[in-house]
Formats: sequence, structure tokens, C-alpha cells
Amino acid sequence: MPALARLGRDLGAPFTFFVNMGRAVSRATFIRRALGIRGARGREQVAAKLSARSKLGTGGYLYAALANPPVGSGAANVVREAATLGHEIGLHGGRNHAVWQDQASGWTRTRVEAEIDAVLPELKALLDGTAPAGFASPGWSTHPELPAVLAERGFAYLADLHGPTPGSPHDEANAGPLQNVRTQLTGEPGGVAYLEHLRALGLTDAALEERFLRDLERSGDHAVVYDHPYFAGISELALVSRMVELARGLGYEVVPLATLASEQAAT
Repeated sequence: MPALARLGRDLGAPFTFFVNMGRAVSRATFIRRALGIRGARGREQVAAKLSARSKLGTGGYLYAALANPPVGSGAANVVREAATLGHEIGLHGGRNHAVWQDQASGWTRTRVEAEIDAVLPELKALLDGTAPAGFASPGWSTHPELPAVLAERGFAYLADLHGPTPGSPHDEANAGPLQNVRTQLTGEPGGVAYLEHLRALGLTDAALEERFLRDLERSGDHAVVYDHPYFAGISELALVSRMVELARGLGYEVVPLATLASEQAAT
């Protein structure tokens, strides 16, 4: 994330980072999956992606799994730096990334409220009292009442839709009193991180750039791209820079999601 934030500053390209303020790993969820016990989401088909170990390296993988450090709250300086450099910071789930991803769609509204209320004050404190405008659910695992819960807490938009076209049951479950921004450029099905998916398919730099241009041209007047900071910010910095250049060559302007959501709400 620091590398991406500094690259965005150098390019004059404000990014949006959704930050989880809890922990990434749930040992209970890991054991449940190992035993074949599925959460509220059940078993979903997903597009090709890289393994966690291949992205984090063996050392990083073991550190994340065994130490399970707090994410955003454990790297307050990183979050503050990104905000200072002009990037948007949104909230990404509640007290545990894996638990939200596996179970949130089956929670009660009270549980959803408790999860957000447990971490939102800390993120606001990191942002010098500024409330985040956007929220994105870990693993796109949303809840039917999430838009209403977020609206009550002053959020301006939700980013829980993915895929190139609207009209899925997932969209209908997200109808509510909040602008819900769609991320079109992902690996589908499942909303896999864009660059990670294309690398898992074996695309070279040249082939990936060609695919990106085609995807942009199909997206219309705007396009939202999702990738994970750990992969994009370590393995793909040069490619991210090139993607910004290519998008601008087609007439696109790079803006944070809050700006896009505001424009969509106005129309």
C-alpha cells in the first residue's frame, strides 16, 4: 500500500484504498473450511487466481497465518500517509476480514451494526476525525440491510457490486438507500482481483495491456478496477503505472470512488 500510494502521488492519480481495521485471519473459519463446513456463502465458483503463498511468499504467508496481526490499526502510519498523499480511505468490513467474508450475508442487522461500530471510530481517528465516504465488504460478502446501516452512519456509497453488467441476484440484494458502485474490471466469476487473475492465466505484460485496453473500451464512460494492494503494490507497480498511462490515453481521468459515486448519484 505505501508503494501504491506514492506511485499514485507521483502520477497525480488518486486511488481508493478500502482498509480493514480488524484482523485478516480467523482460525475458527479456517478449521470450519478444513472440515468441509461452509459459512453463509456456501461454496462458490471463482475465476483463476494465485495462491496466498505465491502472493505473500512463504515468510509472509506464515506470519499472516500465525501472528495474525491487526491490519489497518496495526499500520496506522501507512493509512495516514495514504490519506495525506491525497488518496481516499474507505472501510473494509469489521472486526475480522475472514469472518465477514464467510458469514456476513447470514448475520442479523444487529450483528452488522456491531461489527461496523467496533471499528469505525478507530478509522475516523486515523483520518483526524474525517468519516470515510465508502465501504466495501470483504470478499464482496454483503448483507441486505448493509446499505441502510451505512447510510445511518454517514457513508455516501457502498462498493459491493462486481462484474461487467448489472442484473444479477447479487445486485437485487443490494438495493437500498445508498449509491452502490459497480467494479467492472475483475476476474469473474467471484470478483477475483483483476491483475492477479490475468497473471494466473499466464498473460504477459503486452497481453495484459491489450486486455486492459479492450476491457476499458467495453466499459463505457467509466471503469472501476479492483486489485489487492499486496500483489499490485509489490509485484505490479510498473504495470499499474502503465495502466494509468493507457487509460489517460483513451481520455479517462483517474478519480477516487467517492467522486464517481457522487457523480452517479447526481445523475
